[in-house]
Amino acid sequence: MVKEFGKYVNENSLITDTDVILLALSGGIDSVVMMDIFHKHNVKFAIAHCNFNLRLKESDDDESLVKRLASKHKVDIHIKSCDTKSYAKENKISIQEAARELRYEWFDEVCNQNNYTKIAVAHHLDDNIETFFINLSRGSGINGLKGIPILRQNIIRPLMFAKKFEIEEYAIANNLEFREDSSNEDSVYWRNNIRHNLIPQLENILPGFSNSIIKSISNLSDANQLIDSVITEKTSQLFIKQPDGVLKVSLNKLITLNPLNVWVYFLLKQFGFARDVTDSICNAILEGGNTGLRFSSSIVELLIDRKYLLIREVKGKENIIEFEIAKSYKNISHPIKLNFKIQSKGSELKFDSDHSIAYFDLDSLKYPLILRKWRSGNKMKPLGMNGKKLVSDILIDNKVDSFEKDNTYVITSGDKIIWLVGIQSSEEFKVENNTSKILTIEYLK
Repeated sequence: MVKEFGKYVNENSLITDTDVILLALSGGIDSVVMMDIFHKHNVKFAIAHCNFNLRLKESDDDESLVKRLASKHKVDIHIKSCDTKSYAKENKISIQEAARELRYEWFDEVCNQNNYTKIAVAHHLDDNIETFFINLSRGSGINGLKGIPILRQNIIRPLMFAKKFEIEEYAIANNLEFREDSSNEDSVYWRNNIRHNLIPQLENILPGFSNSIIKSISNLSDANQLIDSVITEKTSQLFIKQPDGVLKVSLNKLITLNPLNVWVYFLLKQFGFARDVTDSICNAILEGGNTGLRFSSSIVELLIDRKYLLIREVKGKENIIEFEIAKSYKNISHPIKLNFKIQSKGSELKFDSDHSIAYFDLDSLKYPLILRKWRSGNKMKPLGMNGKKLVSDILIDNKVDSFEKDNTYVITSGDKIIWLVGIQSSEEFKVENNTSKILTIEYLK
């Protein structure tokens, strides 16, 4: 196994001569074997051990063994005691999920504090097979069936070439001291049921079954890499990033993809959308008439607009509700950028037709002006009109999508809107023949 380890690590570029590895050592047979092979290969490493306090004295005995092994190999050791049950309860997750989150979060902290370059965990081929069946039972797609990655960010799994029985034979042959985790025999855990009941039965019915599954996992991993490259290329073709950070996808181009529901899933799963949600998005696109319909994940909000899908990052609520603008202000930069200029009316003044610039009769304004987001029911008298009009109707007339509406501001004087910023100024505050001073406001997008 020592030679196979070296070959596997080199072929997959898992460890370099400059690496200092943080080895996750539970005290169980897998991680103890990994540590022994690390030592024989002269890999520079330190040990990290999480005591999850789930098995009373057994947990403490695991910790004691890990300390002895660290002393034996003369390596640095880091130990953390976790209240795993409380963490699981507070976060409403399973014990297994809680242990995983606590472990990896702490591993990252230890690496950052001690300049360790990678984290090594002792998953092996049997773990890969068990994970395959767990994800299969959950209805996972190819991404869930492609197996445990041997390298992800700074986490390496250098024993993914070995089967469990090979690890056991190595431990016995080298007289290694390790601890047996009694919870590994408890059938209440899903993984244990698969390990002790399902896989042996399938192996009995179909000899060599495990080897076939390992081959299938490898093929699925290869296929997933191909899909990822295709999706990356298609994403670069379809997704257009706007100056405000919103991603825009043409519906006309999107609906040419076939099968659409599969394409939509693979294009949108990077934004945290599950398959059932992407299927709903796909159906809404095909049905038509769903302009303004929104879908949210934990990281983005998606809007079906007239001609586009619009995707923006989920942000916190704006703390500033209203912003006062004094007469002396020359500019502001928050929540939007505006420049202000007061000048006397004269023949040299030229009016720009750009909607990002507006002109007002200074004497008709009441200071301080107020900058705020528009609200449902707001009305104003648009320049050139006699009557008032709902701001929402003006936005519709100007084909402003829902995301833009969320970030559209008005400036008011008293209780009247003088400018729907960047879109429409008010008839009531326009520059007249008898205007002596003009306030010019420029909106810098």
